[in-house]
Amino acid sequence: MKKAKVDLIKNVFLSNLSTVEELLIEIELIFEKRERIFLKIKKQIDEKEVMLKISKIKKVLKDLKKEFNIKEEEMAETAIVNSRCAKIWEILNDLKSEKLKRYGEIPKDLGIILDPKIEEIIYLINEIVDMAAKKR
Repeated sequence: MKKAKVDLIKNVFLSNLSTVEELLIEIELIFEKRERIFLKIKKQIDEKEVMLKISKIKKVLKDLKKEFNIKEEEMAETAIVNSRCAKIWEILNDLKSEKLKRYGEIPKDLGIILDPKIEEIIYLINEIVDMAAKKR
């Protein structure tokens, strides 16, 4: 097989298998005791069984990584924090009362209640971004 094709396949593997790994991590996080504000998770499956299956999947992923000599990506936590904060910033700005008007008429006092809270969260998000910027 030509080197360019092999590199392309490795890149596809890395991209897709990294996504699988991230989704497995999300499943693992479901079982962690975390404070959730907008979601209550109802336990219905055996955590130990799920974690055992995830462990087996991760072993297969490690085997694939070794078999195809896939090098792991290296990413600074600041890059991850910045990308997540950018998405949060975008979502929050779309929640401001002025932007909500695109969905129809909104109560006049909504902005008085909502906008300062949104601005407070945005301010704190910007502080996180500033902290990340200092570490680069």
